[in-house]
Amino acid sequence: MKWLSLATVIAAAGSFVILFLSAKTLNLDVNAQFVAYWGMFFALTGVLGGLMQETTRAVGAADAGHDVSGQAGARPITVAVGVSVVTFVVLAATGFLWAPQIMDGHTGADQTIGTVLMAGGLGLYAMQAATSGLLSASKLWGQYATLIIIDILIRVVPAVLAYVFQWSLLAWLVITVIGAMSWLGLVAFSPATRRALTKRADVPLRRFIPLMITAMWASGASAVLVTGFPTLVKLADDYATTAQGPLSGELGITAGGVTAAAVAYAVTLTRAPLLMPLEKFQNAIIVHFVQRDGGPLSALAKPLGALIAFGTCGAGLAWLIGPWLMVTILGDEYFVAGHTLAALTLAATATAVLMITGSVTLAVEQHRMYMAGWLSATLVAVVILFIPGLLEVRTSAALLLGSIVGIVIHLWTLKTGDYSSSQSKHRQADLESNA
Repeated sequence: MKWLSLATVIAAAGSFVILFLSAKTLNLDVNAQFVAYWGMFFALTGVLGGLMQETTRAVGAADAGHDVSGQAGARPITVAVGVSVVTFVVLAATGFLWAPQIMDGHTGADQTIGTVLMAGGLGLYAMQAATSGLLSASKLWGQYATLIIIDILIRVVPAVLAYVFQWSLLAWLVITVIGAMSWLGLVAFSPATRRALTKRADVPLRRFIPLMITAMWASGASAVLVTGFPTLVKLADDYATTAQGPLSGELGITAGGVTAAAVAYAVTLTRAPLLMPLEKFQNAIIVHFVQRDGGPLSALAKPLGALIAFGTCGAGLAWLIGPWLMVTILGDEYFVAGHTLAALTLAATATAVLMITGSVTLAVEQHRMYMAGWLSATLVAVVILFIPGLLEVRTSAALLLGSIVGIVIHLWTLKTGDYSSSQSKHRQADLESNA
C-alpha cells in the first residue's frame, strides 16, 4: 500500500506536468481542444472502469471463499477481450460525430487520426482495466502500483519532448492514449501478473456481464464528473457561441474576463489533488469492504470527516493563492478568481466523498443504487451546466450540487441496506436457477 500511495502521488504530479506543458506549447484555442480530447479519453476510460471495479469485487469475493453454486466463475480477462473489440468498433464508427466537435478547426485527416487514436487507446484500456481489477483483487498492490507509474511515465516523457520541440496537437493526442499500453509491459515481465490474469469471478458469465454493465453505467456517469467535465465545459461554451434561441448569448457570459479554457483548466487542476489519487484507491476500498460484515456507515465516518476537512482547507488555499498560481504558471489568459477556485475545490471534495460512498455501495453489492447515485449526480450537473448564467458559477454549482445528490442516494442505501445476507441471497438465487 506504500507503493500504491507513492504511485498515486506520481500519477497526480505527472498529470499536472502534462497539462502545464501543453498550456506552454499550444496556443489557447488549440490547447482547449487538447484538454477536451484528454477529458473525453479519461471520461471513457472511466466507463471502462466499471469492468475494473466489478472485476475487483467479483474476484475478491471469490478469493474470500464466496460460493458460485457449483458453476465455473467468469474469467474477467476473457470478457475484457470482447469489451475491447466492441469499444474500438463503436468509437471508430462514431468518430464522424464527436471528432469535429472536439478538434474543430483541424482538417478531416487530423480528425480521422484522432478518432483512430481514441478508439485504439480505449480498446487497449479495456484490457488494462481488467488487469488492474485482477491485480487489486489478488492484493498484488506492488504490481498495481507499478502499472500506475508506468502509465504516467510513458506519457510524461513524450510530453517533455513535445514541449522542447514544440510539437503540434497530434503529438499531444498520442500522449493522451499511449498510457493504455502499460499493461502489456507488466504482463510480459511479471509472472505474478500472468497468474492473476487466470483468476475467476465469484459468479458465472451470465451474471458477471449484467453486473459489469451496471457498474460501467455508473462509472461512466462518475467519469463525466471526475475527468470529463472540462470537455462538457468546452461544449457548453461552444453551444453558447453558436446556439440560436432564448439561451443564445447568455450561456457564455463570464465575469472578470474569465475564458472557457481557463474554467476548464481550473476544473482539472482543482480536482487533481484529491480525485486522481482517490480514483486509484477505489479498488482498495472495494476489496476492504467486500470482506467486511455488517453496515459500513460507522467505518466511513472518520475517513469522510477527514476528507471534508482536507478539502475545506484546500478551498481556503485556493481562494488565497489560486489566482496567482494560475497566472504565474499558465499565463494571464488563464486567470480565475479566488472565490471560483475555492468553490471548485469544495465541489471536488464533494465528488471525492461521492467516489468513496459509491465504491462502498458497489462493494456491498448494491449495484443498482450505486448506478442510481452516479447517474442522478451526473444528470443534475449537466442540467445546471447548460442553464443560463455565468459559466464559472454554473460549473461550480453543477459539480457541487450534482455530487451532493449522489451522496444522499448512496448514504441512504448504505443506511437501509441488509449486507450480512447479500451473499447468501445470491447463492440462493443461483441454486434456484440451477434447480
